[in-house]
Amino acid sequence: MANDRGEVTRARLIEATAQVVREVGYAHASTRAIAKAAGVAEGTIYRHFPDKGALFLAAVMESNRPIIEWVAGLPARAGLDTVEANLADCLVRLAGLRDQMLPLELALLTDPELAGQNRRMDSVRPGALPAGPPEYVADYLAAEQRLGRVRTDVAPDQMAIVILATLFGLSILLHSAGTTMTRDLLATAIGILLAGIEPSPPRA
Repeated sequence: MANDRGEVTRARLIEATAQVVREVGYAHASTRAIAKAAGVAEGTIYRHFPDKGALFLAAVMESNRPIIEWVAGLPARAGLDTVEANLADCLVRLAGLRDQMLPLELALLTDPELAGQNRRMDSVRPGALPAGPPEYVADYLAAEQRLGRVRTDVAPDQMAIVILATLFGLSILLHSAGTTMTRDLLATAIGILLAGIEPSPPRA
């Protein structure tokens, strides 16, 4: 029963966070305002989340649960369709998530409190892939390696970083230019990257 109440409270905090951020933005979304919107004491937040940055990230992830669930299933698609098509489908979905992550990332860079929390999170897992989509993409690429559809001399986690960094770089570039991401552009980018990780055809 206690766990059920805890899950309900956590869900209320996430919902309240999304509401407050929509109203005032990340820079002005204080834990006091979030707690008030959730109808709990401010200290309750820290029984469910280590800091405000983690709460913000949980709110973004929850509002994009269908995307995260689809990407989590990506490794099971190894061997189905083509590697290019699977990765393009993945990045089309993540492009929508990326649009919502950009304001949070800007806040992590510019807000002193959030920036400090971000550095602490980085120090916990030095050199490790962030949980979520980066791990799922790496697991998918590892599965395709085992099927011989991706080169075996390139580390899957490094490939995942390059692929996702390409998406993020395109998102920033297109955002600053006032244009939108298209599947054709993502497919072109993936095609260029795959030219470097596809296994060489056997010599005659």
